[in-house]
Amino acid sequence: MRHEWKSFKITLILYTIVFILPLVFSFVHYAFDTMRSDTKIVRQSSWIGGAIEAVILDPKITINSFYLSKIDTALNQVSSWVAQNNDSNYYIGTKTLSEDFYQINMCWNDIKKFLDKNDFSVLRSEGVKCWNTTNHFSIIVEKMVYLKQNKIINSFYLSLLLMMLFTIILIYFVRAYIDSQLKKHAIYDLETNLFNKKYLMSQLDILCARSVRTKEPLSILSLYINVSETERKSIRKHVFEMFGGLIISLTRTSDVACRYDSNIFSILLPETNKQNALILENRIRETLINHDFMTQNKVEFKFSTIVFDTKETKEELIERTRNELG
Repeated sequence: MRHEWKSFKITLILYTIVFILPLVFSFVHYAFDTMRSDTKIVRQSSWIGGAIEAVILDPKITINSFYLSKIDTALNQVSSWVAQNNDSNYYIGTKTLSEDFYQINMCWNDIKKFLDKNDFSVLRSEGVKCWNTTNHFSIIVEKMVYLKQNKIINSFYLSLLLMMLFTIILIYFVRAYIDSQLKKHAIYDLETNLFNKKYLMSQLDILCARSVRTKEPLSILSLYINVSETERKSIRKHVFEMFGGLIISLTRTSDVACRYDSNIFSILLPETNKQNALILENRIRETLINHDFMTQNKVEFKFSTIVFDTKETKEELIERTRNELG
């Protein structure tokens, strides 16, 4: 149950990523939608200044209800944005955003009054002030939008980076978990291609029980291999690969050759008495001693062959083999 819970946690993390992705896409959509609307406000605030300038320079041509209504519409759209961003930390003016926009509304209303009265002399002087106020406001809006978009972009990159790091960490843990599970359930030692300790102990259970039941002998040939620590890691690995290949070629298909630990190997010999087991030991001894492992220092071996006593447990049998090897 404990290992199933580990598997469940990995699956839960994977599902978490699946649920996080829509949130990331939602943030991206919100960010780009905000940037689009803010950019539109920058364009409108700049256009209002240019439109007011056109009214000042040529009031006879620009005085028509359609042109004035466009300016009013633009001001209404900007006013909504001002209300939403009045308390923004990105404001760089001296008052407040709403006060700056209020001055534009006031001066624009004055301009419309002068237009209605055809008072073009006053219109020119007041219009210049309004145009300056509008330009100042458009600069503030542009700077605010720049700072806001810069933060959104940085937040986007940061969230993307965190998502990538989270994914990389998750991949690492999933891979480590899968690797641990493969090793846990594997029956082979990858370095020598012999069976591992887990398989040895499971087979020992079966063969010991069979020996007790059938009264057939069971022998164990144990080997200790000593490779000098001065040898390079690649050489040591090659020695164990060659050693495993030799053991496989010298044993029968019914024999079970296993790696008990890093330097100790055991070969289970079912239905084999000690005399026949010693014949195999001598054959393996002669082959290993005469084999060229291509090392600077000579590879040393120790051998031990014992017969299973039906009165002992498998743990006692293993302990006896270890004592025989010294």
